[in-house]
Amino acid sequence: MGFLGDLKGKKKGDDNYRLPVSRSKLSPKPKMRMFTWSSLQKRRIATYGLLVAMLLLLFRSRVTWEWRPAKGSTALSHSSWQNTRQKSYGTIILEDEAYYDYDFEPIDPAIVSKFTSGEASYLLSEFGGAELSAEDKKKYETEVSAVLGATVDEYELQNFAGTANGAENNEHLLLCVPLRDAEKVLPLMFKHLMNITYPHELIDLAFLVSDCSKGDHTLEALTTYSRYLQNGTLQQVFYDMDTDSEAQISKGTEKLYLTYMDQNYINKVKQAFSPPFHENYDKPFRSVQIFQKDFGQDIGQGFSDRHAVKVQGIRRKLMARARNWLTANALKPYHSWVYWRDADVELCPGSIIQDLMSKGYDVMVPNVWRPLPLFLDAEQPYDLNSWIESNQALDLAKTLHEDDVIVEGYAEYPTWRFHLAYAREANSNPNEVIDLDGVGGVSILAKAELFRRGVQFPAFTFENHAETEAFGKMAKKMGYRVGGLPHYTLWHIYEPSDDDQAMIAEKEREKRRE
Repeated sequence: MGFLGDLKGKKKGDDNYRLPVSRSKLSPKPKMRMFTWSSLQKRRIATYGLLVAMLLLLFRSRVTWEWRPAKGSTALSHSSWQNTRQKSYGTIILEDEAYYDYDFEPIDPAIVSKFTSGEASYLLSEFGGAELSAEDKKKYETEVSAVLGATVDEYELQNFAGTANGAENNEHLLLCVPLRDAEKVLPLMFKHLMNITYPHELIDLAFLVSDCSKGDHTLEALTTYSRYLQNGTLQQVFYDMDTDSEAQISKGTEKLYLTYMDQNYINKVKQAFSPPFHENYDKPFRSVQIFQKDFGQDIGQGFSDRHAVKVQGIRRKLMARARNWLTANALKPYHSWVYWRDADVELCPGSIIQDLMSKGYDVMVPNVWRPLPLFLDAEQPYDLNSWIESNQALDLAKTLHEDDVIVEGYAEYPTWRFHLAYAREANSNPNEVIDLDGVGGVSILAKAELFRRGVQFPAFTFENHAETEAFGKMAKKMGYRVGGLPHYTLWHIYEPSDDDQAMIAEKEREKRRE
């Protein structure tokens, strides 16, 4: 199922999805009805209410506050964003040309109908003559031009090759996010999207929801959040959600691991999503597309399930099918870049797109680590799929079946490759680039040209690899430059494994015994 995000004509309740907010305007608690009114009382109350409403309207006509953004304005004032929560919002006027370029021209359906029976019959003049009068010819040429402008677009793809200065050159970018059972991380994902400093009017968002578990509400939540995103009020929504969450005492042990994390890291996360934000934080994106399609992925989404070595080959091939499907359905001729991003990134610079783009490579990835509890050394490389090929790995591939998939980080596959993750030095130059062969999928920026010329995420075994690692190898085979930034780090969320949870439980028992 494909859904194109037309966010202007929907009302709040259309999705039947209740945001996780209590005591707020978004999900108010129902009031108890203590008694009933008689019909006479109802009429009197209605009359008095109408009179009061008329007086209020008369008063407001003299002191009303109207918010109507000028060109370049955003949906909320960042200096007084808490005060605006109590005010109603006017219509958002999106005046940036990039919101509308490459769209078909509007056309009168009556003009199209003249051509439905064939152009030749329309060439006859009003009186059936063989030649058109000058007036009829001019009218005909005008209407033909209108039809073509509304139904045919012409692109010179060399103009969309992608440059290192995409923002300055007004280059459009397709941002793709695959989602599965992602309802809980959607607020984090949307905060990162708003935090992106690449011009929002140049970004088309494309989400693919697939193979979710029974009872999961990723699709409904995604649609609801997207509408708030596009009408510029999502920051207000998250303010209410975060305030409500902080006001409640955490129950159970779901977030117990936070007490064992490095508090400096926890504070960095809080600061990343606290004002002041960049000036276009609330600015809508050029478009939002939401797709839903299943691919038969039934491997669990728990940390231990996803990372078991025995499921890696089939899991990655199915993920590759999903990525290729989304690319095929969302990529437009005017896109110069494609940025793939996982939803469960916890810390990431808002300038990530410009930073990757500025290196001038065809494919570029950052380093990806994850935080750990202090008793597990506080941090760890997360994405080991960005690497430089080794002779040992090539020799290993010769011993495997042609359909076997090599996966990094497992003792079963001793590749002895150079991993981008292990090259990280916290205080070194974040702009240093290393040429790579394989790339991980957490954050990939690639020129759209690669996909148009046939580079894909192999959903089959390609040189004993699949999905993103095979994508890097295929791009290199076709002559494209693939690189990574060893000292530019994104941080993935920490998901306690079964062993980690057992260790935390043991430490809690030790505390109670003290």
